[in-house]
Amino acid sequence: MKKQFTLLLMVLLLALLATTSQAFAKGPAQSGPSVVDVALEINAQTGEFSTLIAAAVCTNLVVPLDRKPGVTVFAPTDAAFAELGLDASNVCDIPRKTLSNILRYHIVNRTLLSGDVVASDTIRMANGQLTDISVTDEGVFINDAQIVVVDVLAANGVIHVIDGVLLP
Repeated sequence: MKKQFTLLLMVLLLALLATTSQAFAKGPAQSGPSVVDVALEINAQTGEFSTLIAAAVCTNLVVPLDRKPGVTVFAPTDAAFAELGLDASNVCDIPRKTLSNILRYHIVNRTLLSGDVVASDTIRMANGQLTDISVTDEGVFINDAQIVVVDVLAANGVIHVIDGVLLP
């Protein structure tokens, strides 16, 4: 029960931060939901991103992701985090600087649709490091994580769902 309450509290905090960030964002307002809004909606429907959302809240990346125009997020599922023994209740136990670096290794500072991804050999992530892109008979991979859902569009970018956590 405590775990569910904590998760609900984090989701509500994330929603509040997303709403607040839109109210104070500089420049023209976005038309439509941001990548944060889309991730929240997917999580509300499927429960797939509770660990990712908790990590974003812990590292204060919600507002920057909500405001940043032209962003790509390679979003690991909860199952991907679970393979590392992580979930929404313990992901914030990782030191904040380390967790922030891990999350920024899932973000690109420009919009890359699936066609852009498969046309690339490497992609520079927001933490400055490169990832490898490979296309095989099994699918498209970023490092060792398979991209399982592509081109989930948002007003300020795109989300691609992956089945593994990228580790810098």
